Amino acid sequence: MIEIAHTFDEGTVARGVPKDDEFAAFLRGAGWCWSHHLAAWHLPGSRYQAVSILHVDEAAVALKAAGFDVSLRVDDERSQRRYSLRLIGDQITHLEGKLSKVERLLDEHFRISAAWSQTSVATDVWTIRMLIRRIDLDEQLRHWRGIGERLAEGTPARSAGMIRKSGPTPYPDTTGHRHADNLDGPLP
Repeated sequence: MIEIAHTFDEGTVARGVPKDDEFAAFLRGAGWCWSHHLAAWHLPGSRYQAVSILHVDEAAVALKAAGFDVSLRVDDERSQRRYSLRLIGDQITHLEGKLSKVERLLDEHFRISAAWSQTSVATDVWTIRMLIRRIDLDEQLRHWRGIGERLAEGTPARSAGMIRKSGPTPYPDTTGHRHADNLDGPLP
């Protein structure tokens, strides 16, 4: 019986396949390595990571096709745990710190630039970037506070449905301006 198991501390390990077995060539070709410490095949870089379902399924299907009995055991505590109030609190604290820094920089910039009648283009671009960054941080804080409220109420918060896709916000979405090509409507 061959057991493919994943634990947070050991990573993904295939026990029961000898080092010089006929199937060892397949495992070696699929990126698995022999571990002298574990005395088993393992996936490099899988320790302290979430399980790679693709690699586990690929190895299990190939072993079953070769006629071996295969059992799978995934002990992925982090994905089972989902979110905890402590994790969300840490995330909110981190984002609040970033937001206060951006607001402090903007306040100082506006205080200094109020004395000048003109600013450079680079200064204006920096100001716009900081304002967009402040908007993005506000959105992220609202998102994480919503998750925290749901958890406090007892509503399950699952990672697949709760994490929003973050990234740079397109300029027209934050300012309402349209690209110059779209000023007169669609091109003929």
